Amino acid sequence: MQQHRLKGLTIISIAIFVGGIVFIALGIGMFSKAANFSETVVQDYLNNKTSGVKSIIAKTVTDALSPTIKTLTHVSKGITTSMAAFLCLLGIGICVLGIGLFKVKYLAWIITVVLMFVAIVIDVIGLGFVGGSFPNSSNDKGIISADFAYLLISIMIAHLLANAFIIFYLTKKSTASIFRTL
Repeated sequence: MQQHRLKGLTIISIAIFVGGIVFIALGIGMFSKAANFSETVVQDYLNNKTSGVKSIIAKTVTDALSPTIKTLTHVSKGITTSMAAFLCLLGIGICVLGIGLFKVKYLAWIITVVLMFVAIVIDVIGLGFVGGSFPNSSNDKGIISADFAYLLISIMIAHLLANAFIIFYLTKKSTASIFRTL
């Protein structure tokens, strides 16, 4: 019986570890995107999409706004880099948590249960935000496309159910007793 319980715990710890790797990969992807930000992107876009008199007006506007565009680009780079660093650190922490669960550490068990509750709250709030971004009528565009919103909602519901199952499994008497006895 103990072997069966440890199989479930092994699956959960590996899933959490893989989730940490995903966070690290997302952080690295954001670092690479931040490195490729350029203040000339807006200027190039306006200059390439206009011709004639519009081109002269676009050049005048972009020249006037150039310092502002550069400032906003630097701020965007800073924010993106900070988010990337946070995702990488969070991913490392989640990987350590997965290893702690695999090694049946009591502190890892406590932190996992608490973080799963926090993740459920975040999922519920996220569902509210995504649901609020739907268009009010068929003529409205909405903030995001309906297909993308449905995808996000599906992912959040799956994540919410997975977190609920992990909480259920880890707080069962038979599983919790493994962490308290070792």
